[in-house]
Amino acid sequence: MTTLVTPEEKALFEENGYHVLRAALTPTQVQTYREAMARLFLTPDDHPYISRLFCADIPSAERDALNPRALWNGFDLPLFDDRFYDLIFHPTIALTMDALIGPDLNFYETCFVTKPPRFPGHFRDWHQDSDYFDPQTNDRNAAVIVYLDAMDADSGATNVVPGSHKLGALPHITPLESVSSRHNEVADKRKYDAQGVTFDFKAGDCLFFLARVIHKAGGNSTNTSRTGLIYNYTRKDTFDLGKKNQSIANSVPITRNGQIYRP
Repeated sequence: MTTLVTPEEKALFEENGYHVLRAALTPTQVQTYREAMARLFLTPDDHPYISRLFCADIPSAERDALNPRALWNGFDLPLFDDRFYDLIFHPTIALTMDALIGPDLNFYETCFVTKPPRFPGHFRDWHQDSDYFDPQTNDRNAAVIVYLDAMDADSGATNVVPGSHKLGALPHITPLESVSSRHNEVADKRKYDAQGVTFDFKAGDCLFFLARVIHKAGGNSTNTSRTGLIYNYTRKDTFDLGKKNQSIANSVPITRNGQIYRP
């Protein structure tokens, strides 16, 4: 674990709220999860958990043929493919997260965000993940985005506002734009446009960030969908203090004593 995150990287994470890890997944592993996503994109309408998947309002003629319904977001991924459950215990990802927010992690929730072709940059605008589950006993709740496709500023790379986790929980509102995710976003979002930073990600790279970091999904001007899997972990002593819709694998032990937990 100490070889995955240096003391300097840990200090920067606490200061900025995010950490980039390159090549966390091998090309073979990336292909495994791409295949799982390809299967998810073709989920039939009568699937018992179809309500956990969300479509973007994109004209049929402009959609990616591999993502025919223009799915952009979905939750509880292990309900759709066991491979998504296996990823929770990926040693490099889990132990890096342990080094950043641990020690001793439990799992919290799974989702994906796909940027279909011509996905607008304001569709999933500036927000804090913590808006969905505050209050908690502490701020040791963080997400990791596992990039299954290369992304940059023009093809869907995530934008983050460094140090914004220090602002605490901010007011959120329903988007005002007619074309949007309809998911909550920070009330005064345009003030963060000039503060956001992003990166060039390759498939297999990861972005870790605390749940109170303000971030947004970048727009995608290309002709193919770009997907990131988003997994949230918490420290063992992080508990919900309010009502929370329990997610698949919520509170499953992940690391103990610097090792992957094997009951």
